[in-house]
Amino acid sequence: MKSITSWFSIPYYFNPSLKFKFRVSLIISVFVFLFLFFFKPFYLVTLGDLVLKYTAGIGFVTFFGVFFMLYVPPLIFKDYFNEGNWTIGKNFIFITVGILINGIILWLISSYYNKDFNLENLSLLQFLIYTYLVATIPIIFFVVVNEKYIREKREKLAEEINKHNKEKLLKREVKINEEVTVYSDNKKEQLSFKISDLVYITSQGNYVSFFIRNENTILKEKILRVTLTKIENELKGFSNIIRCHKSYIINSKYIKDVSGNARGYLLKSDYIPFEIPVSRSFSKQSLMSLVN
Repeated sequence: MKSITSWFSIPYYFNPSLKFKFRVSLIISVFVFLFLFFFKPFYLVTLGDLVLKYTAGIGFVTFFGVFFMLYVPPLIFKDYFNEGNWTIGKNFIFITVGILINGIILWLISSYYNKDFNLENLSLLQFLIYTYLVATIPIIFFVVVNEKYIREKREKLAEEINKHNKEKLLKREVKINEEVTVYSDNKKEQLSFKISDLVYITSQGNYVSFFIRNENTILKEKILRVTLTKIENELKGFSNIIRCHKSYIINSKYIKDVSGNARGYLLKSDYIPFEIPVSRSFSKQSLMSLVN
């Protein structure tokens, strides 16, 4: 039981792209149509020449049902669909609920049109059982295979990046002792620090937290009311200061390793007690420049 629980906790990727959602909806609907049309499971064998029209209708409704589930709930329940916290377990819960809702919609529509096809109306329970039998196995198979493929691909690239940086350290022109001063949005507050002591920066709502190393290698948090984008622009002259994520700016001097899973890449540092995520828009070359 413990291993199953651990497996459901594995990071997974919920793709927010509209193009991806359209493509997934199309693939699932086409699969449902082809499966029902060619195999004619359950009661469909009695349809005769009407099977094409009936199964095409189910495929059509499936497309809009799947697209609705992929598009609307993430807009409403943003915290639940947070990309950084998405797991295989959450994905399976989402799939189970999605199949249930789509099954109910298909049952309602089928019940209304069954008289046109001379079909006896199935109970909701029977229809849902058929729906889960058709949809569950291929979707679970896809999730398992996709997670394994993406994770192994990113683990391999992470290993390649780490090996590259151990063999040849990247040379950067870093002004180690240069001190910079940044200001709050209202210019009433300011923060001064040496670039060499800055470990990372993160945003918290309308505030930005600077984590700066002191002489005892202890991180001290300094907070300023300012946007992360503004800080990024002010520090863009330093090649070792890199915005790796929408919520993080890091000093590559303190990043020692990179790892990967199905959700994305993560940066490790001896000074940071957690792993910092990397934006998926980063290229392989950009990832290599993050590890010193």
